Amino acid sequence: MPFLDVADPGFSFTAPEVFAAQAAGWYADSPVGLIVLRHAEAQELLRDRRLDHGGDGYLVLNGITSGPVHDWWVPMMVNHDGAEHRRLRGLVGRAFTPRTVDALRPYIREKTEALADEMAATGRTEFVSAFADRLPLAVMCELLGVPAADYATFSVWTSDIGLIFGLAAGGDTAARVERAVAGLDSYVDTLIDEKAAHPADDLISAMVGAWRAEQTVTRAELRNLLVTLVFGAHDNTRHQFSNTMVSFAEHPEQWTLLRERPELAGQAVREAMRWRPSANTVLRRATVDLEFRGLPIAAGTFLTVAAQTAQRDPRAYPGGDRFDITAERAAPLLQFGGGPHYCLGSALAQAELGEALPILARRFAAPVISGEVTWRPAIGIHGPDELPLHLTAAPG
Repeated sequence: MPFLDVADPGFSFTAPEVFAAQAAGWYADSPVGLIVLRHAEAQELLRDRRLDHGGDGYLVLNGITSGPVHDWWVPMMVNHDGAEHRRLRGLVGRAFTPRTVDALRPYIREKTEALADEMAATGRTEFVSAFADRLPLAVMCELLGVPAADYATFSVWTSDIGLIFGLAAGGDTAARVERAVAGLDSYVDTLIDEKAAHPADDLISAMVGAWRAEQTVTRAELRNLLVTLVFGAHDNTRHQFSNTMVSFAEHPEQWTLLRERPELAGQAVREAMRWRPSANTVLRRATVDLEFRGLPIAAGTFLTVAAQTAQRDPRAYPGGDRFDITAERAAPLLQFGGGPHYCLGSALAQAELGEALPILARRFAAPVISGEVTWRPAIGIHGPDELPLHLTAAPG
């Protein structure tokens, strides 16, 4: 089978050799196990009950057998199935009801306009720190009830904890994740006590109240849920914003089209997520010996869905080798997973981009990359760490 060195710092899931492997078959080998390259097989595997999220096996594969990262990862909601998963998801699911998401839309628009004012005053901006980091962080903190004074500290932790999915890249990745987990654990513990003593109209207060009244989860489980929630609501979305601006910088005519037809916003968001997703890979592990499409897969084997590659699979997306916000794509996105583990935060992420992008397109001409873009590793949560842009006022 083809071999893809996904741990190489320069690896890209859109390299010609990757699409050559996709044309040859649905999977490839790699240093982290099987890589799933085609959409149909990926969608089927994400819903296969014979696969799980890897449990501690993923950490062991990366040399972690104990410590703060192990103690956070193993009890995480995604590492549970059946009744245990439903019990945990039932509490955190209150964060992402349609009513909750819709109630945040005016705040998203207001914050976007304010951040756009700041970027308009400079013309040249580092988009990650000026916008992509700040908007999702502000929305998440508004939702949860995190004091604005804590945003800066919170931002570092919620960014670094997302590196958990890129441990194969090596370097200081594991150390950064460990510091982030320890910091967030301590901070969230303090928040739980504060919200218990002084409840307010925010999600953490509601979850703490439900925890105390219903006793369906332990305090440790509540803390784990909140830590997982805050990193999911911030890190994925900030990288999706930056990825989206890169895509529009490479396709300026699509940006102009969005300005002229703001009703395409929802479709533009889905196309941006298809073309360059922030969750570049989705991990699964075989829990039993199985056979899939004629391939024997031993229990314990890890399978990594290459979301970006599979979301350009011409078998699922005719014309999918083009970034086109007018195209109606029938095949579902893969980056949010599937089945009972479908990402709870997907609606909020799409709402943030859907409200923000038409405002940015109205305010600015197509973004122009004005310097070197530094990227996170291709495996895991992927996107620019730095994205220098030249932004000028929109014509007219």
